[in-house]
Amino acid sequence: MDNQVTEHYDLDFKRGLYGGKDSDKKDLAGDVAAMANTAGGVIVLGVDEDDQARACAAPGVELSDGEVGRIRQIVSSLVSPLPTFDVLPVPSPEQDHHGFFLIAVPRSPNAPHAVLVNNALRFPRRNGTTTTYLAEPEVATAYRNRFTGMQSRLDEAARYEADLIQRLDTSATTFAIVTLVPDVAGGFTLDTKTLKGFKDEVIHKDPFGVQLGHTIWYRASVGSGRLVADDRMSGKGTATRLASELYESGAGSFAAIVANREAMVPNAASASVSDVDDEYLFNALWGGLRFLAQHARDRAAAGGHATVRASIWPVSNSLQARLVQSRRHFRDQIGDQQADRPPYVSAVFDIDGLAEDGEPLIAASAVLANGIVQHFGQPEALQATTDGAIRIKYWHHEVQQRVRAVAQGGAITITEEIVN
Repeated sequence: MDNQVTEHYDLDFKRGLYGGKDSDKKDLAGDVAAMANTAGGVIVLGVDEDDQARACAAPGVELSDGEVGRIRQIVSSLVSPLPTFDVLPVPSPEQDHHGFFLIAVPRSPNAPHAVLVNNALRFPRRNGTTTTYLAEPEVATAYRNRFTGMQSRLDEAARYEADLIQRLDTSATTFAIVTLVPDVAGGFTLDTKTLKGFKDEVIHKDPFGVQLGHTIWYRASVGSGRLVADDRMSGKGTATRLASELYESGAGSFAAIVANREAMVPNAASASVSDVDDEYLFNALWGGLRFLAQHARDRAAAGGHATVRASIWPVSNSLQARLVQSRRHFRDQIGDQQADRPPYVSAVFDIDGLAEDGEPLIAASAVLANGIVQHFGQPEALQATTDGAIRIKYWHHEVQQRVRAVAQGGAITITEEIVN
């Protein structure tokens, strides 16, 4: 081969596919974990190397969907926690079903990743062109870095949430707010073309999981390093039902109405309690997660996992909140507690699983909704399960047909389960 490329800490050549023996599977798991624990990189299957770790031949390997699945299954079963990685087939122009596999592994914010070696957990890393294992002090340092990074992303989410709150008119409205921060940031160019495309995507569109009312985006603009959308007819005032800020890094924050205090008392400013509708809450979390994940994945090209924070605002000692349902044409309180401070919950999810309607998105919405409603003394949100199934009985009869249609399109299981 001309212009020989040399293996490096972020580039590893393999002549053939990983075999089926236990030792081969551990090699695969260790190679992926080592990349994730170091600086990320690419493992190329189908390239031979000489004794100086230089590419010397490219015999290629057989390509198949089955092999992609096998690689994913091996890594999923042997590496903990599972790092983000992708398996990309690169076909040869000369031979059908022949070419190269690229196993692309970004540096992981969730390092260290462990592999089971001789009945013990080992933490591999790349050291030049070889794989070594972290010593105990290095493992401790890696865990501290992981928790520091996670706290940093949670702090970042709280800041984005606080920024979005400044755009909200809370004089008569209580909002559910969802904020997403990719573990590995992406990026996009914020220019006139991007803004035009954003306007085409959102204006006059309903971002919710299912349509419960007539709440749509009316305005799209920009702020410093971010795209902005809300329900205002003009640039004046603040948003009363819907708002979002989407950052160049792929992070974003989304707010949607879950309680209208004007519907409760003639003078909303005098209200002492907000009635948070459980269906509106679940629907806002569902739609917000999808909206933010699509931004992260499709506009900013951020992949892997994201740290997500969800909350309700405003809630205080003087303006408390209670959880209600109105499926029987009158409003009933759910749970036996009122919240006197903003309830919030945080979790980590796979971005790709949130970006399309499907059971992973419904499951994530249920996890967040459960964390919120437990602040009201309610053990779980009734609209869906953490397995990703929709409980159709806990949606208002007027919207059940819409829910079924969305579920069918996303291959989401519908259950008639009644929670006792």
